[in-house]
Amino acid sequence: MGFSVLTLNVWNINEPLEVRYRALEAGLKRLRPDIVCLQEVNRDLKSGRSQCELIANMCNLAHSVEHNGLAVLCANPVVRSNSVALPEFPGDFPRDVLLAEFLIESRPLLVANTHLAYPPELVQERRQQAEMLLSAIERLYSRKIAKILCGDFNDVPNSPAVRAVLDSTEKFYDVFAECYPNSAGFTYSRQNQYVEPSWTVDERIDYIFANHDLVPKDCSVVFDGNNGLDLVSDHFGVFGNLVFR
Repeated sequence: MGFSVLTLNVWNINEPLEVRYRALEAGLKRLRPDIVCLQEVNRDLKSGRSQCELIANMCNLAHSVEHNGLAVLCANPVVRSNSVALPEFPGDFPRDVLLAEFLIESRPLLVANTHLAYPPELVQERRQQAEMLLSAIERLYSRKIAKILCGDFNDVPNSPAVRAVLDSTEKFYDVFAECYPNSAGFTYSRQNQYVEPSWTVDERIDYIFANHDLVPKDCSVVFDGNNGLDLVSDHFGVFGNLVFR
């Protein structure tokens, strides 16, 4: 059967929030993801509820974990969860990796969600954060189980941070690149009306990585204004379908 996973930086509570919520709910009902990884989750000022809770209701996912702007949602109960602080650098916010284990088709699955350092020039700093989160995954989940790593890496596919993931002992691969090796797959683009107007380049900085216990069936950029999925954030999302090997 397999399962689907969506990763999306929800862009905090920036306006026009109600417009973005409506587009997000419509898209989630269409995609029907089994697992959702969110970055930049905040508390909705109007309702006083966490965006994690609001979005979980939008896509009918009953179980979630949340920490420091990160959230993982799933239809299945959480077996266990952890959060690990990543190296912190001047000019940036505290960063973490959020780890949640689920049983999918009676098999254990680790879902790791992160959001690495900004601004763009912190290239080696993001590499250090990637190495730290990989170490945490190995230390806390050393047994051989299926693993997914999702998030906003604020870095391009050939960057040191992404190379650290791909070259790690976890044997992660880039799900989108595996499915479409010749596609740019931009997730932060000048074509997005919510992107900072001074931004001048299109980049792929949001990822779903999986280890070799999982086989990719398909992967696509979503919430990019195409295929009936309207813009919901200054980032596009990434949506993948995977099956257990």
